[in-house]
Amino acid sequence: MTSEIRQPMARPATLGEYLAIRPWMIDTHGRPAILENCASCGRQHFTVEPCAREAPCPRCGSTASRCHRPSGHDADAWHAERAAAFEALCAEREAAGLPQVARSPDTTPALFDWPST
Repeated sequence: MTSEIRQPMARPATLGEYLAIRPWMIDTHGRPAILENCASCGRQHFTVEPCAREAPCPRCGSTASRCHRPSGHDADAWHAERAAAFEALCAEREAAGLPQVARSPDTTPALFDWPST
């Protein structure tokens, strides 16, 4: 079941806007979302979010905080398949009653933009 609880602000359009609103974001149970440094993936994320290691990329196999190019170098963003897998994992956890980061009040994807297939 998807929560009807939404963020108290519009979806950010830029990284700067996202960084500015993070302290006021909430989870799907209406509680403040808490940021922590994750020792497993080496990045900061909300405690209710899956770790990057829990969402390996179907395309490149990366379990690190970044996907990899065929050359082995870090990609500048996650591959669309990984973003979709991460969203599916979040939805699965939410359906099981676990809190997740609440979605924005608009209808665009909550965490990532990727083309429809």
